Amino acid sequence: MGMILAGIVVAVAIAFGTGVFLLNAQQQEPAWQAYSTESTRVGDPGHNLVGQNWSGEPEGSAVDSGEEAPS
Repeated sequence: MGMILAGIVVAVAIAFGTGVFLLNAQQQEPAWQAYSTESTRVGDPGHNLVGQNWSGEPEGSAVDSGEEAPS
């Protein structure tokens, strides 16, 4: 019977200590606040960085879509 009461007392003490620790611990900051900067500099990127004639489609694609190209 003494071991059961000792176990209950230890469990309550651990729970109380954990509660005190968690309430007094420094809270985490939100990501938008923790990783914020004072300013961001965005310069002029110039012209299209992939080239003026870039269509977005790869030339000579090896992927077969299963459809024939119109002739």
